Amino acid sequence: MIKPLLHIVDGRISLLEKVRTSSRAIARLEDLVVQAAGAGPVEVAVQHLRARERARALADRLSRRMPARAELRVVEVGAVIGAHVGPGMLGLTVTAL
Repeated sequence: MIKPLLHIVDGRISLLEKVRTSSRAIARLEDLVVQAAGAGPVEVAVQHLRARERARALADRLSRRMPARAELRVVEVGAVIGAHVGPGMLGLTVTAL
């Protein structure tokens, strides 16, 4: 099954790329976050909808890949986003500190 990786550009959601499996999609998200973080300190929010364990596992892997540079949080998305994506969604936000 195709898993779309989406991102926000100029306030609009757009397709970043398509990946074939969930595990490849999550691995690609990890790589994109590490790349986006660069060398500076960042805050990373691992977002989910009814997927707390998967989100925590993703946060654990990210903490090993960028331990000194990131403040990591796991949060559940709100109803507005949840209505559009559905249960099982994982997302990541990177904010420079």
